[in-house]
Amino acid sequence: MNRILLFHLILFSTISLVGCGPSGAFDTAPVHGTVTFDGQPVTEGTIDFTPIAGGDSQMTGKPAAARINEDGTFSAGTYGDSDGVVPGKKRVRYSAPLPEDTRENANKAPSPFTGLQIEPSEIDVQAGDNKIEFFLKKSK
Repeated sequence: MNRILLFHLILFSTISLVGCGPSGAFDTAPVHGTVTFDGQPVTEGTIDFTPIAGGDSQMTGKPAAARINEDGTFSAGTYGDSDGVVPGKKRVRYSAPLPEDTRENANKAPSPFTGLQIEPSEIDVQAGDNKIEFFLKKSK
């Protein structure tokens, strides 16, 4: 009985580790850097990286995102927090955080970065390390 239980435990562990892998997953490249506004670090928000359709009108890759740290730095991720971005052309979008919907936050001022646009708004992620400086600008 113990051998059967042990066999099933080993079989289940092997299937869990091998059978559920990211079959067909895209390779990623590190994308990290800084975000500033008027020469100062942006201290909050997120950056989204959306694939841009190629010449055959097919989107390539997967979207990625990055949380901006208090010092203005970020490290983007596709499958995890900072595992990189699928190489290729990406549209970049910045989102300021929204206050949590609670009674205490009812009169809280919005983020000072609300409504700002990110530049560059499009990037071409290359295989290898991608260090990028983003700048927030007021909307035109």
